[in-house]
Amino acid sequence: MTPLPVPEADLESQHFFAALDDGQLKILRCDRCGTAHLAVLACNACGGTTFSSEDASGLGVVYSFTRTHIAHHPAFTDRLPFLGGIVELEEGPRLFAPLLGDQPVAIGTTVALELLPAEGRNIAAFRMRQAP
Repeated sequence: MTPLPVPEADLESQHFFAALDDGQLKILRCDRCGTAHLAVLACNACGGTTFSSEDASGLGVVYSFTRTHIAHHPAFTDRLPFLGGIVELEEGPRLFAPLLGDQPVAIGTTVALELLPAEGRNIAAFRMRQAP
C-alpha cells in the first residue's frame, strides 16, 4: 500500500503539525479576542498576532462530508471509496480530515480524533461516534 501523503508544515501551520507529531491536537487562542485557530499568523477576527496554545478536546461534529470514488493520488487507490469531511471542533475551528467507521455519516454526526501514522508523522482523522 502506498504511504499516505503528508503535507509540509509552513510557518502558519508548524504548531498544528508539531502537536500532531507529538500525538496531540492543539489550538491557538488569540490573546486579544479569544478566537480559536488551528494554524494562524494573524487572527482573522481581530488581527491579533499573539496566541496561547491549548489542548483541544479532539471532539467535534461533521460539518460537511464527501465520499470519493476516484483516487487523485496513488496512496488512495487501495482505500477507495474514501470518506472525508470538514469537522467542526468543540473549540470552534474546522478542518478537513478522513472520517473513519462503518456507520452511515450525516451532518451533525459526533466524532473523536484518531491519529493516523504516515511516513513517521501523524495525520488527524476522526472516528464517527453517533449520528444526530
